[in-house]
Amino acid sequence: MPAIFAASSSGPSRSLRRFQQPRLLGVLLLAAAAGAPGHPAHALDVKLWPLFRYARNDARGELRWSALGPLVEYIRTPEQRDLKIRPVLWLTRRLGDVPDERMELFFPLLSARRQENHQSVRFLLLSRNWTGPREPAQEATSSFTFFPFVFWRRDPAHGTQGGVLPFYLDLTDVFGYERVRTVLFPAYLELDEPQVERRFYGFPFVSTVGGPDGRGWRVWPFYGDTAVAGRERERYVLWPFYVESERLVPDYGWERRLLVLPAYAALDGEQRTSRGYGVLAYTRTVDQRLGSEATGAPWPLVFRERRLGDETWRVWRLAPIYGRSDRDGIRSHFYAWPLYRTTDQDDDDFHFHRRDGVLVVWRHQREWDEATRRSRDLDTLLGVLRSDARDGRPAGQVPALIDSLLPANRGVLAMWAPLWGLFRWDTSPGGNLDWSLFWGLIARERGRLRPPWHLDTEPPMEARDDG
Repeated sequence: MPAIFAASSSGPSRSLRRFQQPRLLGVLLLAAAAGAPGHPAHALDVKLWPLFRYARNDARGELRWSALGPLVEYIRTPEQRDLKIRPVLWLTRRLGDVPDERMELFFPLLSARRQENHQSVRFLLLSRNWTGPREPAQEATSSFTFFPFVFWRRDPAHGTQGGVLPFYLDLTDVFGYERVRTVLFPAYLELDEPQVERRFYGFPFVSTVGGPDGRGWRVWPFYGDTAVAGRERERYVLWPFYVESERLVPDYGWERRLLVLPAYAALDGEQRTSRGYGVLAYTRTVDQRLGSEATGAPWPLVFRERRLGDETWRVWRLAPIYGRSDRDGIRSHFYAWPLYRTTDQDDDDFHFHRRDGVLVVWRHQREWDEATRRSRDLDTLLGVLRSDARDGRPAGQVPALIDSLLPANRGVLAMWAPLWGLFRWDTSPGGNLDWSLFWGLIARERGRLRPPWHLDTEPPMEARDDG
């Protein structure tokens, strides 16, 4: 592929025509062997499609080779080492002050990573992490998770903890609780918060709330009356037909809620009020903090929202026929959802425009920043096309089976997309638009047409210009 074999010569090759003849196959193989690092040539590029490709540039410290089209690829540069055996294995090592090593096996099946003070292994939902000591006085930590069944952790603060759901689990400082403990879940469950202890017997049917700040009990769904001092209070009878509560909501203060199904719902607070009749048949909410008023009739099919005091609605929706929104500098429309949707944003120097058809089938996206002069143009057609131009440097391929759906996914682009990329294009470091047909059968690299077989021993034009 054009961008991969950047070590190719960009000047005219005097020996190109000689080595296109099949009868000189042996000469090609000998030339490749002669291109080992000890060879005095500044650069070497050997291609024998579809068996192998070898390219070396001593001036840049680069070595790149591939075998069997896109199946095997190796890249060595001063900054990294990269080996791909598609779609089985991907090994990456980034050099520098903080080394970083990664391994992907049948991405995304298994992944491993090693850094200076951290190691991790993930197998689907199964994960394990190790954190090494940064100072001699500290102790190492490690954890093992097979979410949501197996949990194990060892660290200086908590010791060794873990469990296997649903049989037993005992962990501290997890899921936002000081302690989580369960035996034969859902038979028994403990959830401890600061000053509050919650106990469930046959979760979620029978529960109690205790501790210095907690009180009350529930027999769901028949009756419940619980409270946490300074935070909340709730009472219900035949939930959800009658529910009343008081809660301290961040940024909104205390709010009182009442739900009487199916006739009436109300919310009263310091910053917002809401009423609902027939529950969803008609709703009206006034939010002083956001400075907005919203109505729905019935919600959410027909919905309108505007600033307090305005006559014009900035959000208007008749789902799924039509909808428009203009809030916080972001404008959006949909027509016959999910058939067509638009999104636009203009925020000082930053601009973003996106068009979608049938959610993920077709997409056109453009964004640019006038201050930094960074830009991106992305077009995808599900299973057919991925065209992604960053800062005016086009790249993409046809067909695009999965990468059209996940055009920014690192693993998909590296391990899977090259396998079905019959026609690919990219921008070389010199700014040339290069392309490759049938995994390199015919390719244009650094502005030059490359046949299936060739040998080039001349240094690249950039290297000759430098010295």
